[in-house]
Amino acid sequence: MIRPVPRAIVALAGVSAGVLLGVPSAADATPTRPATPGTVRPATAKTLPFTWYGQERYYYCGPASTRIALSARMTPPSQDTLAASLGTTTNGTDDISNVVATLNHFLNTTWYERKPVNDPPTQAQRDLLKQDLVFDVDRGWAIVANVVSGWRPPGYPSGTIYHYVAVVGYADGGDSAVIADPAGAGAGGSGWTSVPKTYTISTYDLGTWIGLKAYAA
Repeated sequence: MIRPVPRAIVALAGVSAGVLLGVPSAADATPTRPATPGTVRPATAKTLPFTWYGQERYYYCGPASTRIALSARMTPPSQDTLAASLGTTTNGTDDISNVVATLNHFLNTTWYERKPVNDPPTQAQRDLLKQDLVFDVDRGWAIVANVVSGWRPPGYPSGTIYHYVAVVGYADGGDSAVIADPAGAGAGGSGWTSVPKTYTISTYDLGTWIGLKAYAA
């Protein structure tokens, strides 16, 4: 199931990420993704049905975010099973490519692809992120984003934080993104008690947050 997707975006290579420092059948037809960014239809808001999972180890934000994303379409495997698939170590989950492969494996699909984002993001990358957000969520697919702070949501700890989050919905026609954060409610440690399990940020800020990394969509 191949979707024509713009490929003209060049990524800067990222470092290892995912450490907090500071099957159903593919019988569903896979829709064709629009070939040109900026063609998001005028929708309003949608949040997928999903289950939030707090990360079970300080370096398990990758497995936990992947599990949250899978929960939108299936009863997902354990975080330990996903960690083995992702190649997660105490240094975290190396790259979003591992998440792409794991999501596609457990969902028996070729839906997910690696979408790199520069720092700062280009306008084309911001447009594609918004398009992917609305297109994917409308069709029941959650997104997983590899992020680095830098920019951070309110309540986040200070310092440089390499992290993964699930993106499970949108609002304002795609101008806002609904985040399911596996470190929320203290799951990431004592510095994370002020971070909610879910929250909404602007899609513009999400693009900035992903900068130098990539997302699975």
